[in-house]
Amino acid sequence: MADFFLNEFIVNIDVAIYQFVDGIMNPVLNGIMTFITHLGDTPGIIWCVLGICLLIPRKTRKLGILVFAGLAFSSLINNVVLKELIDRPRPYNIDASVWENAGYTYVWPDLIKKSSSASFPSGHTSTSIGAAFALLLGCRKKQLAIGIPAFILSLLIGFSRIYVHVHYPTDVIAGAVVGLLAAVAIYFVFDLLVFKKAIPAIERKTNKKIIE
Repeated sequence: MADFFLNEFIVNIDVAIYQFVDGIMNPVLNGIMTFITHLGDTPGIIWCVLGICLLIPRKTRKLGILVFAGLAFSSLINNVVLKELIDRPRPYNIDASVWENAGYTYVWPDLIKKSSSASFPSGHTSTSIGAAFALLLGCRKKQLAIGIPAFILSLLIGFSRIYVHVHYPTDVIAGAVVGLLAAVAIYFVFDLLVFKKAIPAIERKTNKKIIE
């Protein structure tokens, strides 16, 4: 299935975006993007910290649950199913002639350690967007000050994966789609089964408020 990504249309998309990124690379952005990309390292460091912080107060506990649920579900779909099924090699592991035939010279910028796992879709992107978009969907109006910056950060983590050249741009695009779909599924399932049924039932039995 990995051979599918060698077709001219997909390679040209990757090359066009890589050329744009190569044109904006500089020492300051190198440091910023390296830092941002590590925020999404397995198991999604920034999202675990955010989720724990949101779980503590009752007012944001629902959001914390959604963060962890979105993170887990997107990771399952992306890293356990799709990566293993498709098995696309990393951009630094394919034959250089693929890039040369498209008129591009791929250069590893050596900003982070190379990964040995499969490339498609981007796990950092899917898990970050899965966690952040599930959070955003669950935000009330006053909580958007949490949800919107979190979602913006998830997009930056996705872009950083292209910037450090550890993923093809199409890996990141696909990872974003996986994350968005996973977040929507989690939000509706949890809203119907957990927040409207399971948790109210527990609250009635224990006579304790779990979420607000």
